[in-house]
Parts: sequence; C-alpha cells; structure tokens
Amino acid sequence: MIKLNNKKYLILLILSIVIVITAAISITYAYLAYSGSQNDPNTISSSCYDITFTEGSSINLTSYPMSSSQAFSRIDPYTFTITNNCATGSGYQIFLNISNNTDQELLSYINFSLDGTSTTRLTSLTPSSLPAGVSSSNISTSYVIATGSLPDINTSESFELYLWIDESADTSIMGQTFQGEVMVYNLAEARQLQITNLVTNPSFETTGTWSNGTIDSTHAKYGNMALRLTGTSSSPEITSANNASISLDPTHIYYARYEVYHEGASGNAGIYWPIAEPNFVEGQSIGSANTWNIVSAVNDRSSFTAGSYPIRVDYNNSNATTSVWYDGMVLVDLTEAFGAGNEPTKAWCDANIPFFEGTTLIPYPS
Repeated sequence: MIKLNNKKYLILLILSIVIVITAAISITYAYLAYSGSQNDPNTISSSCYDITFTEGSSINLTSYPMSSSQAFSRIDPYTFTITNNCATGSGYQIFLNISNNTDQELLSYINFSLDGTSTTRLTSLTPSSLPAGVSSSNISTSYVIATGSLPDINTSESFELYLWIDESADTSIMGQTFQGEVMVYNLAEARQLQITNLVTNPSFETTGTWSNGTIDSTHAKYGNMALRLTGTSSSPEITSANNASISLDPTHIYYARYEVYHEGASGNAGIYWPIAEPNFVEGQSIGSANTWNIVSAVNDRSSFTAGSYPIRVDYNNSNATTSVWYDGMVLVDLTEAFGAGNEPTKAWCDANIPFFEGTTLIPYPS
C-alpha cells in the first residue's frame, strides 16, 4: 500500500503500454506486441479515497483490429475500484494520458470502454488540461474518459478498462506505436454536480446513428467528424434525426444545444424533441461565418406524454443550396440534475455546460 497525504489529488500510473504493430506475411491485419503483468492488487490511500487496481493476468488490449462486440468478448479488462473514505461527498475524474511516443494516425483508431457495453473513440473527446498542480512527464495529450461522484462515506464505483484498435483500421497503421497512462484525480475540494448527456453519438463520429446529411471531416470541433447538412432549391429545410430514442419526463425541464459552422450560409437552425410540434427551439440564428456558434434552449416538454422519443436537428435553408456543419450535440435533464425549481437559465447553461459524452462533472451553481 502506498500512502499519499496530499488531499487534492491522487495519481497512479496503472497503465504503461507500448503497442508495436508489424506486418505479417500473407495476413492483411495488423498485429500487436505488448507486455505488462501484475499478480496482486495495488491500493493507494489518501484522506478521502482508496483506489484499488486489480489485474487478473496481463493488460490485454487486442491482437488485431476488431469490432466492439469482439473486444468485449475477447479482451480481459483492467479493473479498478474507487472508494470514498470521507464523511462528505467528493468527485473524481479519470484521465487517459497519451505519450509523446504515440503515433497520431494510430491514435485516431483507438477505442475504449469502461463498462464493457458502450464504445467511445478516444479522439472524439475534447483534449483536457491536467488539473492545477498535477504533472506527468512525456505526455502529449490528456483525455477525461470518466467523471463521477461518490456522495457518501464508503461509497465506491468500479470500472473495467477495455482498449482496442477499431475494425476500420487498415495496413497504414503498421509499424506505429501507442503508449499511455491512466490517472485518477480526486475532486474532494470542489463541490461537483454530475450531469448526463442523453444523446447517442453526439459528436457525429460514426455513421448509422443520424439520418440524412453527411458525416463530414471538412469542419469538425469535437473529434474528427461533424454532421453536414446541405440545402436544396426544392426544399425550405433539411433535417437529421437520431435513431436512438431518449426517455422524456413531461414534468422536467431540459437543456439542448449543438454548435453550427458555415462558410457564409443563409437560414436558421432548430431542434425537435420529440419530432412534433411544439418544437424545442426553432428559427435560431446560425451566427457568423467561419466560426462555431451555439444553438441552444431551455424548455419543458409538458405538451407531450411520458415515453421515449428520438431527437432531430434542423437546418432551415429557405431553398438555398448552402451547407452547415453541426457538432457537439447535448441534451441534459436539468430537473434531474439540479432538482425541481432549481433549474438554471439558458445563459448559465451555455456558459457552464460544455460538450461531453456520457456523464461529466460541473461546478455547482454559486
């Protein structure tokens, strides 16, 4: 057991993996060579947290590019548990730090999961700065791969870390290297609020989730892709709907937003959830050209019955043939997060709720 007395943060390098990809004769897939083993759990303690890391055999990434279902059935994940020893609640952030030795082309194909169910492309996340006072050598980029809170003493949360190369990778990544480390940061000194983004594939990184439009890399703010909607002279609007339904409580208030980029387009933007009147927001300006502009609203859904509904984004082009790019879709249940009667305003949400996937922590409103 290692004792750390600094109450502000805990760092443990539980992962240091070098993947060397080489070509195999008569085989078109890339193969990995890796090393790493541990027989007993490691435990770090501070005044608030115990963090226990347990590895069954060795850190098992993957031996070749694979799908999510293959990864979850074949990879032996690296497991760890965070336990709160404080009498008050506190938050945490889990960082995946990428070494300067990592090849950027390979990095764009790295997927991860912390639950063996959901899949996230690492580069779809926005790079993050390490917390003040925390440093790690030889790091090029850091990503927050999970945030959460442990509300009471003796509460804990466990994770299973899967890392693999996406099945879309080809032989162009042969001979490249990936090296990273995992860091857990204790947010015990700052009161945090956990919020959830209810949208599936909110950064438009993969096809098949959103109808119409094009998944396009011309302009992208979050990850490598954005949703491109191009108007036609025969229609006053073009829309794109997400095929994953989202649970709606008509007694709750919600915040929805995305960002729009254009090169000089005309028209305005909107959001429908559910895909029926009354809209969530409509007729909002797409803003200035050649910059990212927020389209957002705080609204209730009291006109609809409880259920699950897909969400849709609109480009009202007024028959113009110009294009817009949408990225960073967010939908948050404010009533669930802040409590009934305490929901913040649109202005506060625009300023304090960043784009994120899954869950994240934000400071409590002052």
